[in-house]
Amino acid sequence: MLFGLLVVAAGLAAAMRWEVTSVHQRHDGEYGWAYAEVGVQYDPAHPYTRYEITYRYGSGDLTGEGEKAGYIAFHYNIPDSNGIESVTLVKNPITDNFVEQDIASAGWPYI
Repeated sequence: MLFGLLVVAAGLAAAMRWEVTSVHQRHDGEYGWAYAEVGVQYDPAHPYTRYEITYRYGSGDLTGEGEKAGYIAFHYNIPDSNGIESVTLVKNPITDNFVEQDIASAGWPYI
C-alpha cells in the first residue's frame, strides 16, 4: 500500500513539472513601432492544452523619423485570454490625420 502511494505521488510530481518561455513580436514602421510579449508556463507533455499566461506586455512609440516629423504617437494594448495585441497609431498634428498604424501581437499556443 505504501509503495502504491509513493508511485502515485511520484507520478503527480512528475506531471506538475512546468517549463517557462516567452513569445514576442516587434513591428517597426517608418514613423512608429509596436512590441508585444507574453510569458507562458506550460506542461512540456501537453503544451497546447496545459498552459498559463503569466504576463502580457505591450509598448510602442515614435521612431526617430516620426519624432523628426513632429508626429504624435497613441499607443494601446488589447489583451485577450491567450495573448496581447499592441497597437501604435501615428498622427500628424497639423493635418489631424493618422499616417501609420503599427501592430504587434504575441500569444500562446504559438504554432
